[in-house]
Amino acid sequence: MVTLRCLLFSVCSVFGGGEQISLLQLKDYKHNSDTMRFEERSHQTQRAGISWELQNKLPPWMTYISEGADQAIAVVLGQSLNPDGSAPQVLLDRVQKAKDLLSQGLVMKVLVSGGDAAGVGHTEAYNMAQLLVDAGVPASSIIQESQATTTGENAWFMLRWIPNGTGKVYIVTSDFHMPRATYIFQEVFNHFYHMLEQQYKDDPDWTSQEKRYPRLEIIQAPVASFCGTNASMSGDDDPEADINTQSLSKRARDELGYLGDGEVVDSLFGEPRTDQLYIWPIQIDVSKDPENAGNFKRAMAQAMNTAEALCECIGPPESGQPELPYPLTLPAPTTCKIPEKDWMQICPTNQSR
Repeated sequence: MVTLRCLLFSVCSVFGGGEQISLLQLKDYKHNSDTMRFEERSHQTQRAGISWELQNKLPPWMTYISEGADQAIAVVLGQSLNPDGSAPQVLLDRVQKAKDLLSQGLVMKVLVSGGDAAGVGHTEAYNMAQLLVDAGVPASSIIQESQATTTGENAWFMLRWIPNGTGKVYIVTSDFHMPRATYIFQEVFNHFYHMLEQQYKDDPDWTSQEKRYPRLEIIQAPVASFCGTNASMSGDDDPEADINTQSLSKRARDELGYLGDGEVVDSLFGEPRTDQLYIWPIQIDVSKDPENAGNFKRAMAQAMNTAEALCECIGPPESGQPELPYPLTLPAPTTCKIPEKDWMQICPTNQSR
């Protein structure tokens, strides 16, 4: 029988071991003179190994997840940084939303998640953490997750950092991204629960009669984006343009397309269905999740409503241009009058110009 210690190591290795994270963090931060103390701590962590007291315990009877508890954390999803390493407006907006949740007492910690997808020399998580600190949020209230480069990885890697007693997770992301993000989080979490249920179902230490892993409640905390009106400022027609120059309507339309054309479902499973893995190194076959059909239907309806409302926002979601009144009710409805099969009729390209 596999020992508990070996099992914890093997599953936590999927999340990323302490030594591996230290090396990644050093790579992310080595060019930033403001993070020398962080590098020193990373070296110390690498020498000391994993601090198990700071990790979410995986066995069902030890997990830090407390189903039904009011204690909550906010997970702020990253966004590609500008080429100069600064935060785009949508990321500034997400950080402000997280600060508001913390100030209102709705969450006890803010987990900022995002690696260095843009290759600017520091991670999105580090950037967001600095923004929060600059806004007066105590560093002790911030958890940095610096590995994720996709939404799926945001969900997978954050599971490692759940504070003890947590029952709720607020997903903090932009309006256009929320439908897809929520769907991915639901499917990643369900995969995690079922994986652990299978792993421990015959373990004599799990005395539960129902053999059900504790669940986290997912709560949407969508952020309204700036509805830009100047199409000449967008890089919609330039495939080499930075993503932060794309119009809000295009971003909402693209997000709908990622769901509608099957890319999200296929990429969660990876090869042989697609060569793009959203989550490394696991594969998630959503067809095995009995909740998938309902999750996907609600995500598609919400994405369709979002794209339809934001279609008039034909400039980038940045300030410096005339602003339209915000056209979307948040959170976007999860039912839609238009049939799901007709999603391509929502905000077609020629309509958004």
